[in-house]
Parts: sequence; structure tokens; C-alpha cells
Amino acid sequence: MVVFARVLVLTLALAFPALAGGALTREATPFTASEFAELIERVSEDGGYFWNDNFVSNEASYLHPITKLRELGIQGGVYLGVGPNQNFTYIAKIRPRYAFILDIRRQNFLEHLFFKAMFHLSRNRPEYLSNLLSRPLRRGQLDEETCSIDDLVYYFQKADSDPQTYRRNHGRIRLFLKRACRVNLSDEDLATIDKIHRAFFTRGLSIKYDYIPVPTYGEFLRERDLEGRQQNFLNSSQEYRYLKRLQEENRIIPVVGDFSGSRALREIGRFLKERDEKVTVFYTSNVEQYLVRSQSWGKFVENVLELPLDERAVFIRAHWSNRMPHPEAVPGYRFTQILQWAKPFLKNFSDNGPYSYWDIITTGTIKLQ
Repeated sequence: MVVFARVLVLTLALAFPALAGGALTREATPFTASEFAELIERVSEDGGYFWNDNFVSNEASYLHPITKLRELGIQGGVYLGVGPNQNFTYIAKIRPRYAFILDIRRQNFLEHLFFKAMFHLSRNRPEYLSNLLSRPLRRGQLDEETCSIDDLVYYFQKADSDPQTYRRNHGRIRLFLKRACRVNLSDEDLATIDKIHRAFFTRGLSIKYDYIPVPTYGEFLRERDLEGRQQNFLNSSQEYRYLKRLQEENRIIPVVGDFSGSRALREIGRFLKERDEKVTVFYTSNVEQYLVRSQSWGKFVENVLELPLDERAVFIRAHWSNRMPHPEAVPGYRFTQILQWAKPFLKNFSDNGPYSYWDIITTGTIKLQ
């Protein structure tokens, strides 16, 4: 079998020479817990202020680029993202070698360590939601391989929060962070993780971003792509196992950093160049709206230009369409997801000078429908 495998690899390398030096012959290297902690320390910078808790995504339209990403063959490489839970579905679809979740809020970094603990403690999708929400899972109620996202949401909407489950998981999370995670956390950090844990325990699937009318977490999970398919990673046992493996191999790296700062993105770029890795997807959400307001968007572009970008790298952006609907806006959705080729966008910016925010979100958009 070993001889056959070697012959097969050689045959494929000869037939597809472009693959010979890539993913076919080079496996993504897991990080040890110490390496994971050291990498976070290397690329992170001081956190900044954001005025509201953001425990779950407020972008109901997050699934709208999925079909087009698949059609374009956007796969592998390195994923960069921002914000909380929406990243997991993008990662599950794109299947990158590594993923970095960069956010100016230290709370987002800590929430991703909390999510990491949830994956570590949960063998499957029902256990993940049970542990996340502190709702007990009754034996035989949900089949891990066949249950749909509707089944999961229906079950956990009916389940009551359980203080005993919450207390047990509190101890297990603390133990994981101390023994398996190795990230240097202060008492204040641990208190913030406790706050996140309690928010999911208290509010369950009704947890949401509170200051604008957006979906609850339960509604977010049941969202559909533009072809009407439910595509959240929790709808697929295979995608859950893939994400769990990435988490256990420390290949999803949360980072504290400012898109327009002097360290985080640039240091990520240096690290990727050292390993001959390239960025395939950069999900920016609507962060650039704030960068334009603070007149720091140009610094963000300078940082992106230091990243090793794949020739077919794309931006996924999000636009709050309440006052100024985007040409790609979908009726019934307050947010619009925007897909753009990265290198042509950056070249156009370099050639034509400063952009308005409207220019940023409308220049060279790839039609999703």
C-alpha cells in the first residue's frame, strides 16, 4: 500500500505539475499548544474600544457568497476573518490550511478561546450546542449523523438552561484554558470568558446583537444561501469534524489587532511568507466603514499589500444597507455580503487614489445572483 501511494502521488504530480509543490505534497503543520500561544503573542497588539458586546454575528446574509465561492473554486490557502461565529461556516466551506481571526476587541479574541474550548469538549454537533448553551442533551433525542440544523434548533429552543451543566462546564473550560491552551490570560480575561459563557447560558438561542433589529442566534443558524439551502456548519457533521480537527491542531488562530494598526496584519504577513502560505479569503465584515470614518483606511490597504495574496484571493465584505442599499442587496436583508477579487481591487486603488466608502463596496463586485 505504501508503494502504491507513492506511485499515485508521483503520477498526480507529473499529470498536474502545478500541484507538485503545493497541497498535494505539503501537509498543513499543526501547532503545539506552546507554539499556538507564542504565535498569538507574536502577531497580536493592544486591544481597542468597541461600544457593544458582539457575542454572535448580526449578518443574516452571511451565507449569500457561499455558492459563488464554490463556483469560483476558492479553496485552501489561508483564511483571514473578523468577528465571532460566522467565521466558522466560511472556514468549513473554504477549508483553508490555516485561519486567523483578527479583531480589535480583546473580547472577541477571548470568545474564540471559549469557542475553542467548546469544540474541544464536544464530540459532535449536538454536544457542541449542549455545552455552548448549557442545555442538557438527552440520550437518543438527536442523531449526530442525520439530524438537521432545524432538528438542533427545535430541540435546544425547547430545552431549559441547566445550572448544573453550566457549573460543570465552567470548571472544564477553566481546566482546558490552563492545561491545553497555554495562552497567558489575566484574571480580567478569565472574568470576560465567564461573562461570555453566562450570556449563552442565560439567553440560549435567543442571544443576539441587541442594538439593531437582527436575527437571534437560532434564526442565524437556520439561515439559507441564495439557492435556499441551509449551509451553517452545524448542519453538517462532516464540517463540524473538520472544524474540530482544525481547533485541536491549533490551526484557527484568534488575534487581537487593528486592521489599520502597525503590527497584527503585517506580522501575520511575515509569518505566512516564512511558511510560503498565501491568503485566499479575507472576510472584513463592515470594519472598513469605521476605518473610513477614522481616516485610517489607507493604512489598512498598506497592511493588506504586505500580505502574500493568492492570485485568486477574494474579499468578503458586508454592508449595512439600511440607508444606502447596495446594488447586490437582497430583499428582506439589512446586510449585503459583497465579494470582490483582491488583487484587481488593490491595483485599482493604487492607480486611482483614495476611495470613498461607497467606492470600496461597489468597485469590481462579483455578482452573487
